[in-house]
Amino acid sequence: MTGTERVMVFGAGGFLGARICALLDDRGIEYRGLSRTRSEPYRRCDLAAMHPYALDTQIGMYKPTVVINAVGATFGAPAELVRANVIAVEALLASVRDHAGHARFVQLGSAAEYGGAAHGTSMPEDSAPHPLGPYGITKLAGSELVLRAQRSGADAVVLRIFDVIGPGAPDSTLTGRVIRDLRTRQRIEVGALDVWRDFVDVRDVAEAVLAVALADGKLPPLLNVGSGRATLARDVAGQLFELSGLAATIVDEAGQETLLGAPWQQADSTLIGQQLGWSPKIALEQSLADSWAQSH
Repeated sequence: MTGTERVMVFGAGGFLGARICALLDDRGIEYRGLSRTRSEPYRRCDLAAMHPYALDTQIGMYKPTVVINAVGATFGAPAELVRANVIAVEALLASVRDHAGHARFVQLGSAAEYGGAAHGTSMPEDSAPHPLGPYGITKLAGSELVLRAQRSGADAVVLRIFDVIGPGAPDSTLTGRVIRDLRTRQRIEVGALDVWRDFVDVRDVAEAVLAVALADGKLPPLLNVGSGRATLARDVAGQLFELSGLAATIVDEAGQETLLGAPWQQADSTLIGQQLGWSPKIALEQSLADSWAQSH
């Protein structure tokens, strides 16, 4: 990149968006954060609802060299997921194309786009996507829009990010729900825990996003971001239970459909390591300890 980057972060008020903005702050990189809610110090911007002219004005006036899309919805009615995960992406791509055509576009996708894989296997970027529910389907649709733009000449990259955990994780994540239940009910109820997930700390993910956003030269259109090691969700809940020291009960509703989707997911993050030298630095145990400590 040029060394005079101007970064726009959409979804800056979210769990990952806020961490990306904090890292930009730490590195002294100029950026503008935009959030659907009125969350200081970010500007309000609802991609799925605002008039295209208003979005064009925001982008045209700031003239970003990098646009990071951290907007997305995990749960909700199908129409809400479509608005956040597809329509918002389409609107942002169109505005960037017309008013910041040379900017790098970084889309934060999800491992849910892949669906599941055979137990014990890793999922490289050329894995055929088979999303299992509305969230994965809509995230895949949004990513496909970005990949189509890339094939048409845009400087665009999709990051398929695996299960993000860490300090401040919201209730939409496994660790966020477990910590909430431990704090409020002393009873952990998150559905079946017989699923394996590749958990990666939000601080490591933010580093990966910035490595992609600020890298020189052309990058592959799709990059995985994960730890490369799947962990049983029940074991993660159990570690948080032990960290709490509370007299809690884990209710493992094994007979019910899991909220977590596919039985097995494990990233193959070889490509991002080869391209950018990125690898996760924060061990799962440290991430869980930091998450519990911050929840006090």
